[in-house]
Amino acid sequence: MREKFQEHHNDEEIQILSIQTESEDWEEHLIYISEEINFFSNILKSGLKETIKVEINQEDASYLKKQLELINKANEFHLTTFFDYKNKLEGLKECDDVQCENFYLKDHLVFKTTLRKHFKDFRQLKVLIFKFLKVSFN
Repeated sequence: MREKFQEHHNDEEIQILSIQTESEDWEEHLIYISEEINFFSNILKSGLKETIKVEINQEDASYLKKQLELINKANEFHLTTFFDYKNKLEGLKECDDVQCENFYLKDHLVFKTTLRKHFKDFRQLKVLIFKFLKVSFN
């Protein structure tokens, strides 16, 4: 993010660059979460393969799979919402007053809070998976 800021940028330009950079990070994180969800789902399903031995009781596995499905639906929703947000964010470049910029800043902060909760929820689910899953590679 620092490399985008130049000495000639004023506070408003820095704020816009900061919002854009943070938005790019969110997109990357949401896409990566989708990959992680697929990975964990495949591990839970692949306990039957010869090269990977997964030890987890059926009740825990079932619960974790349901939680992964729920977090996947939430992630898909947030990804769709993010792309809408990203398109809307293009209007920030056209702002010529503080009131306009504040409108986008407010949206950004609300979305930031929502995504932080989603990221935290997923981290907590990963901790549960790590706690209940014992994997050994032959």
